[in-house]
Amino acid sequence: MGLKLLFVCTGNTCRSPLAEGMARAMFGDLAQISSAGIAAWEGEHASPHVVRILKDQKIDGSLHRARRIKEELIADADWIIPMTQMQEDVLKRQFPRHIHKIRCLGNWGDVKRDIQDPYMGSLEVYRQTAQEIKELLNCLKEQLI
Repeated sequence: MGLKLLFVCTGNTCRSPLAEGMARAMFGDLAQISSAGIAAWEGEHASPHVVRILKDQKIDGSLHRARRIKEELIADADWIIPMTQMQEDVLKRQFPRHIHKIRCLGNWGDVKRDIQDPYMGSLEVYRQTAQEIKELLNCLKEQLI
């Protein structure tokens, strides 16, 4: 296994599980992929919309359980990849020893952008979020591999 990538969002039930599932499919054996949330409720299931979108891509997200970000997860990862610039700032303040390996998913391509939280949105909103994440994962893969 190559790089260890940790995707981070707020609750670890929407954006970061989408990124985790799609990145696992995209990177295969080139990377170890995981996710966590800044304010996650430990053990929460992924959003039903997330599970459905991943299932449509032949990815099983049904076993996902949310976990809160902690030092051990940060220390173990090669890259910590939050979904927004604000989350990046929070993580850099919370884990200053690891500033060098924290970089927002939207900052790997030419255009800087945040992944907006689809929480409580329609399936279509979640699909749009998934498409945006997929595009940014392609940029990430080009930069890292």
